[in-house]
Amino acid sequence: MVEKSVKNILIIKLSSIGDCLLATPAIESIRRGYPDSFITWLIEDKSKDIAILNPYVDDVIVIDRQRFKMRDCLSLLKKLKNCRFDLSIDLQGVSRTSVLAFLSGAKRRYVEEYAGLGFLQNKKIIRKGRSLEHALKFYLFLAQNCGGAKIEEPNPILITTKSDERFALDFLEKSLKIADDIGAVDLKTGGKKDILVGINPTGTWKTKRWPVRYFIKLSKELIDSFNANIVIFGGKGEEYLSGEILNALKTGKVADAIGKTTLKQAKELLKRMDYFITPDSGLMHIASTIDTLKVISLFGPTEPTLTGPVGKNSVVLTDSLICIPCFKKKCPLNKIESNNLKECVLCMKRITPDKVFNIINMDLNLSRINITG
Repeated sequence: MVEKSVKNILIIKLSSIGDCLLATPAIESIRRGYPDSFITWLIEDKSKDIAILNPYVDDVIVIDRQRFKMRDCLSLLKKLKNCRFDLSIDLQGVSRTSVLAFLSGAKRRYVEEYAGLGFLQNKKIIRKGRSLEHALKFYLFLAQNCGGAKIEEPNPILITTKSDERFALDFLEKSLKIADDIGAVDLKTGGKKDILVGINPTGTWKTKRWPVRYFIKLSKELIDSFNANIVIFGGKGEEYLSGEILNALKTGKVADAIGKTTLKQAKELLKRMDYFITPDSGLMHIASTIDTLKVISLFGPTEPTLTGPVGKNSVVLTDSLICIPCFKKKCPLNKIESNNLKECVLCMKRITPDKVFNIINMDLNLSRINITG
């Protein structure tokens, strides 16, 4: 067992937004296990919002992979050395994180036993035949085996500010002419005055994406049936997807937020939604932390029991193809040309818009019965 007197701890978790968010309960575990230590989180730029306001972290070192040059590498190594870490905890376990842990100079370097270049780290966490489990639980397992405390009810956290809240309210007012009484009940119908639906057509894996034409069909049905307002979510560089949706629908009831928000702003915007339809993504995990939001997650090549939403108000839709989950970024059965990112693989195509619509339709009808009854 690690001594509790360590002064400086380095936590390494660089990867995707969803993975970093799911690692936050492990960060809490380490903080509770080492209440007097100074904890630094090494993280990538795309996920930094998750770490910067995290109450269990004292400092954040950000790596911008898009602009990382040799001089940046030397500067990073100097900064790591100057921190004089007693202990490093690698929650990612890939070759580059093993290298970073080694170069940090930490005296004790923890990593799970199957990590890439694991020989560079001197404290191995043994799985002992432990079966595959959800990423959130696995990160907690790693943390607790480094001296972290047990967390009875782990919840991922992303802290937002009043400024982020103001952004969300301003965005809805300017884009959809929706004011602060958003979600108010219409006493005549028993339903909400403004149904807000978030959709996410983007994704880092092409194989995880749901067809854009499905988002268009579903959005049209929701607008026609419930007078819904639609907000399109996503990251920078994928604005062409929202452009296609906007051009197809041609209505003022659709607003484009792709590439226009930080993670914290996106969370505050999601808090104003009634429903969020998304493939397996970082935004899915952010959305699932919001108890008032119904998240409908669409899974194809990945496994929801390992990386699915952890929120209690989430529904997962997937298909029964024998080849899923395959965990592949390229589908051998359904080739997607690199210049046609709007195409989708078979397992995602088989999750039809009607299946999503039926969930929302049943949910809204049930809400009306509960209100009027």
